[in-house]
Amino acid sequence: MVNVRNANAMAEVVYYLKGIRQEDINKIPKNLLQYLNDNASKEYECNFDYNKPLKELNLLDEARGIIGMICYNYWCVDEIQKKQYIDRLNTNELQYQEKLHEKYNPDNLFKNKNRKNIEENVTTTEMIEHKENIFK
Repeated sequence: MVNVRNANAMAEVVYYLKGIRQEDINKIPKNLLQYLNDNASKEYECNFDYNKPLKELNLLDEARGIIGMICYNYWCVDEIQKKQYIDRLNTNELQYQEKLHEKYNPDNLFKNKNRKNIEENVTTTEMIEHKENIFK
């Protein structure tokens, strides 16, 4: 049984495959195509521009994984292409991890938090006008 997210991802893959060359589709085993079609969500609507590169499409991570697996197993024709593909994936992963590290670096988070707290304290310590109470 396929969960909803995976069914949606398979729907995206099926939709994506409709926009590529038939010669590339012919390289994919028929039983895999049948599995994708059978398990793809029928309710999930996929709308993306086939003219955009794959990296610019707003696809689910699971759909990207399935397309990546298809690319590696069926579209990379020799070991050199497979190695280049894996190297590109590794490079992309390293770049992604570096961005995450910069964004969520604990040292920087605390520095920014302390700076933000100091700025808040400066802005909230304004002079308060004290009026004498007429009832003494």
